[in-house]
Amino acid sequence: MLFILRHGQIEGHGTRRFIGCTDIPLDDTGREQARRWQVPLAAIRFKQVYTSALTRCRETAALAYPDSAPIIDRRLNEINLGDWDGQDFEHIKTNYPDLFEQRGRDIYGFRPPAGESFKDLFQRASLFFSELSLSSHTLLVTHAGVIRAMRCFWAGEKMETLLSFKTHYGQLFVLAVRSNNYLFSIR
Repeated sequence: MLFILRHGQIEGHGTRRFIGCTDIPLDDTGREQARRWQVPLAAIRFKQVYTSALTRCRETAALAYPDSAPIIDRRLNEINLGDWDGQDFEHIKTNYPDLFEQRGRDIYGFRPPAGESFKDLFQRASLFFSELSLSSHTLLVTHAGVIRAMRCFWAGEKMETLLSFKTHYGQLFVLAVRSNNYLFSIR
């Protein structure tokens, strides 16, 4: 079984901005969300634990499953929004109206300056998932974008359905693999 935990709530989460690879730590609520998983996850005995390189995921992993030494894999990082990363939506909309409009027309293929597109994220995450051995229970601590890509990858859905799937801070997803059939559940 594959357990995928989205990192806990981050500092400044209420601000409407582009957050991709900006390295933002958890806030108090996010740390509590991670701690709530300690008892349930301790009962599972994961053979492999992977996490994004970003602080919010590494901190979530350390709080949710404290006896592990996770493998950091940058393919589990959130989308790289390049020059837009960490910027307020209104700032981008006002200062880069043509690019903002291009993004609206092709949200999956658009790359912000020095960044990656959702297609790029999907390819990066798909490579990780295609190489992942599921011979034992595995825990991943990652981001909403990667979780969405993972769902598309395992469900055989088109990448264009990626944004229709919603996730929440500190949410756990479970993927059970049985004879090439995948059961995806939300906890």
